[in-house]
Amino acid sequence: MGLFVGGLILLMYCTTAALARPFPQDALADAKSHESRGEYQEAAQRYQAALKLTPSSREARLGAGRTLAKLGHCEESNNILNPLAASHRADIEPILGGCYFSTHNFDLAVTHLELARELAPNNQTVWITLGRAYASAGHNHEAIRTLKAWLSRNPQDPDALYWAGQIYNSMSQDVLDQMTAKNPDHYLVHELEGDQLRLKQDYGKALQAYQKALIAAPSAPGLHFNVGDVYYQMLKYPEASEELEKELKINPYHARANFELGDMDIKQGRVEEGMPYLERALKLDPDLPEAHRSLARGLIAEKRFPDAVRELLWLIHADPADHTAHAMLSSAYRQMGRLQEAQQEAAISQKLVQDQATGLENLKAEEQEINDRPSTPAEKTPAQ
Repeated sequence: MGLFVGGLILLMYCTTAALARPFPQDALADAKSHESRGEYQEAAQRYQAALKLTPSSREARLGAGRTLAKLGHCEESNNILNPLAASHRADIEPILGGCYFSTHNFDLAVTHLELARELAPNNQTVWITLGRAYASAGHNHEAIRTLKAWLSRNPQDPDALYWAGQIYNSMSQDVLDQMTAKNPDHYLVHELEGDQLRLKQDYGKALQAYQKALIAAPSAPGLHFNVGDVYYQMLKYPEASEELEKELKINPYHARANFELGDMDIKQGRVEEGMPYLERALKLDPDLPEAHRSLARGLIAEKRFPDAVRELLWLIHADPADHTAHAMLSSAYRQMGRLQEAQQEAAISQKLVQDQATGLENLKAEEQEINDRPSTPAEKTPAQ
């Protein structure tokens, strides 16, 4: 009897002790809650506690590394994340690159962000932070090359346009002054000025600069496109069409000139006229997202829904966070009678729009946090 009672007491004690210990999922949920509120110190502590309970938890390890990085503890973050390095570099490199950038260790930031760009080629934050890290490390030409590569695929990205403009302002004034002093009427002087103004979306002044360049060199490749593109951005389609057609006479293999001509036709209801331009643009540059999007619009207008779905699935594969593509796919499915898939795509689109708004607010908060951190005078550049 004594043994039975003793065993029962021991069982009750073990059960009570087990219940008193936190479960890993509870610790993770608590950590996520703190992280979502921007309470990174508390979140890091709770992720680390969850990691002690379940050392094999990828989610806890990533969370701990991510929140330590938010606090600027880059080496601690690296040490926490290191066991995941073999198979999770696409998750780790953006975290570490962002951390080293925020703590002004720009050379290390570039090292990690270059790898992150290879592993996550559609990650906007990686591309922009890499460009800024290059500029902050004194490699302005590489910074511009990086941001222009991103803008070639995402020409309306306001963050990329802003930072490219900032870097251009910081690097090009001396070059422009030297060129102006040597030959103020050279078309390249006006073209460079126009490029800077276009990146800042100062389209009126950009147009004036490009038109001066055209007067100096009316047959220079690219100048008619630059003027046409400015008109295109300003929604002045007749003027844009005239200039883009002139560009194609000089260079018929200009993918974006073909795209913009086709896109304007589609937007104005001239679907039959616009489709050949878009098809030509995609033959010249199969990875031009805007051309796939515009072609999908034209195909929907022609009620060629299966073909439109093909283009939209290409867009979503290239960028799963493209809420416009999901919304268009929902419309195409609905018109095909595939109502359940239409509802699913509409829900995805709505969630992406909400997530984008939340992400923008978080980005602004993080940017302010980074800007508030002290830096030495040598580190302060316009690209930061």
